Amino acid sequence: MNHTAEIKVTGHGLVSAMPDAIQISITVISKKPDYPQTLAHLNERVSAIGRAVSRAGTPEKVFTKSYSIEEVWSDPYDLEKRVFQGYEATQKMNVTTPLDNALLGRIVNGISECKAAPSLRIAFVVKNFDALKKAARIEAAHRAKEAAQDLAGASALQLVSIRSIDFSDSRVNGGDYGLSVSALAQLNGPSAPEIEPDVVSHEEVVHMVWTATAKGST
Repeated sequence: MNHTAEIKVTGHGLVSAMPDAIQISITVISKKPDYPQTLAHLNERVSAIGRAVSRAGTPEKVFTKSYSIEEVWSDPYDLEKRVFQGYEATQKMNVTTPLDNALLGRIVNGISECKAAPSLRIAFVVKNFDALKKAARIEAAHRAKEAAQDLAGASALQLVSIRSIDFSDSRVNGGDYGLSVSALAQLNGPSAPEIEPDVVSHEEVVHMVWTATAKGST
């Protein structure tokens, strides 16, 4: 009777690529005493952002990622003391542009001058991120198989078959930069922010369980 053993291994796949696009995340907030005023003010600010991006010279559209509007109360957790203050609306958007620092500078300056008082985050990204993830998964699987082969060889075993495979996204490493409203106000010239992008990396982890038998057994 042939006895089988299990070899449990973990493979890490890390793949990097130079960014080929810039993603600008924009958050706009409006606070007013009543609902229609809040909504109108928010829409005015959002429209101003869209016009500023368009004037900067990019055909890319600004897309809304999330939207919320909620009541604002003083002492919100004290039913006797709380007083209604109005509404606060928040809209989060992003626009993805080519990797062009001059264009980035025009967009940032345009947004800072449109009086929408937004907050910004700038991330250097890879457009075809799915390809990066796939390459990381394949690399992780290769690493796991190599580890299983090494362990089997060192133990006078031979691999037979894979019993199970499990993988999970691990992490993304890349440039992510925040710009406050006060920082935006200081960018009044045509110069672009002095930001040099680093590579964008993605890591995935694969867990494998192999069955193995003694070498030479059938």
